[in-house]
Amino acid sequence: MGEAPTFTAPSFGPVHTRHVRHHTCTNPARCSCRPDPCHARRTLDHCPHGRLIACFARHEPGDDEIGQPLCPDCYDHDHHVVWNNSAGELWRRTKQAVTRRLNQLARSRGLAKVRVSHGKVAEFQARGSIHFHALLRLDGVDPDDPAAVIPPPAGITAADLDDAVQHAAAHITCTTDPHPARPGGWPIAWGDQVDVRIISVGGESVSDAMVAGYLAKYATKGTEVTGHTSRRLHDANVRLYADPAGTHTERLVWAAWALGEHPGFESLRRWAHMLGFGGHFLTKARHYSVTFAALRAARVLYRRTQPQGPEHSDERFQRQGDLDAETTTVLARLSYVGSGWKTTGDALLANTAADQARRRHQAGREDLVHEFHLADFSERAA
Repeated sequence: MGEAPTFTAPSFGPVHTRHVRHHTCTNPARCSCRPDPCHARRTLDHCPHGRLIACFARHEPGDDEIGQPLCPDCYDHDHHVVWNNSAGELWRRTKQAVTRRLNQLARSRGLAKVRVSHGKVAEFQARGSIHFHALLRLDGVDPDDPAAVIPPPAGITAADLDDAVQHAAAHITCTTDPHPARPGGWPIAWGDQVDVRIISVGGESVSDAMVAGYLAKYATKGTEVTGHTSRRLHDANVRLYADPAGTHTERLVWAAWALGEHPGFESLRRWAHMLGFGGHFLTKARHYSVTFAALRAARVLYRRTQPQGPEHSDERFQRQGDLDAETTTVLARLSYVGSGWKTTGDALLANTAADQARRRHQAGREDLVHEFHLADFSERAA
């Protein structure tokens, strides 16, 4: 039993967005649907800096304005980078709250304890904030073997897991330590957009390959989506990427660098090139799958036991070929569904388009023949 929740950051100020209310495209990653106006307003209000807090444009995919604040001076860049820096702690508390709520429910129903295991990836949004794509798996707990992975009690359902996630996302918050720029500390909480989906593939269990594919889809993105690319910053090069009056990302880098000067917030300066986020792009629970330590140990053992020297090269290639043959993973299954058009309307549109194409080709050939005869007539007349 599992779920795939997505946790997003709260708003730190209005930014240009591309929102499609209802997708009609087959591939949202290459969406060509008509979006809603960015920030339509009935009244044309202005912010204290004199900028219009409205945008009636329908931004296309890849528009450079997407993710940029409507007013950079009103946008809370300090809170933004601090939230990125504290997102890991917020996640830790959220997962604890999910497990605690499920175990309270299990006790009230007279059931055994449960455990929530997770794998998640961190992804940067265009505005420069982190959001998490997670996979949550609900397991039972064997009192005789805590490391064993067993199914959860039958009395706990996917709806219970969904309720626990929604409750934790709405109620779990924390506050950072005081800072001269914010004596009361910054509140750290999730945004309103928390998407939770039940994992189900035709009633079958989800394979490891499906999980890896889901996580890999989001694990290939870094700060490039925000327009910022740099390695770790220091005093000699920070001015190349940070500017308190510059672009959106330059202001975020500057906020992280400036706030990180205060004791207790040094990690902001350390991770200024990541807009304050210092976590790993991929994390998982110890019980979710094989640990990274075990994988490193297996690689070390393999390298140390591998025959050395040119006389063993053929043996090494043969061993690698056997290993590849044994570990081939089927990523998906293909089956024949049918052929032809789904509806009569689709068939009518396709046949109409084909007929129009044939007529255009015919008209083009007739024009060429007409021009040829005109040229031939002109030559004879001359």
